[in-house]
Amino acid sequence: MTLNPKLTKLLNEQINNEMSSSYVYLAMAAWFERTPYAGFAQWMFAQSGEETMHALKFYQYLVDRDAKVELQPIEKPKMDYKSVMDAFQYSLKQEEKVTQQINDLYEVAEQVKDHASKNLLLWFLNEQMEEEKTVRDMLDRLKLAGDDAASLLVLDREAGSRKSTGGGSRPNMVGGGA
Repeated sequence: MTLNPKLTKLLNEQINNEMSSSYVYLAMAAWFERTPYAGFAQWMFAQSGEETMHALKFYQYLVDRDAKVELQPIEKPKMDYKSVMDAFQYSLKQEEKVTQQINDLYEVAEQVKDHASKNLLLWFLNEQMEEEKTVRDMLDRLKLAGDDAASLLVLDREAGSRKSTGGGSRPNMVGGGA
């Protein structure tokens, strides 16, 4: 079955949305690299990788459905944050935005009766629920920590040990290695 043209266009846009999200998280990682919070930098780097993997999942889906992939430019992301809390609040807004985009895609897949696309999008909706919960949980813990440096360093250490499901870990460039 040929992929509906409207759905094809929207799935291509979602590749851009996911890559833009990856870029947002990479910018957050870069911001954290300029702070004492290497763990939060690792968290954001891993999140960037997950978003890239999501884009590639949409890419492969289009290829598998014999639809044309049309890549689009990615906007420059926000580069500075006021605090750890500010960065994570922005992260939650980013996740909620992506969830809405995927909900909108699901509605179109339903309208055009494309059950294979609905199946793909259900996977993404479940993933988004998990992503939002993870960020909300961290925000709750950051609120508890407040400005207490010791508490923030504990959360930073925990954030650095977070396992990524799709993006790999931050490259280690110390000593010239890759």
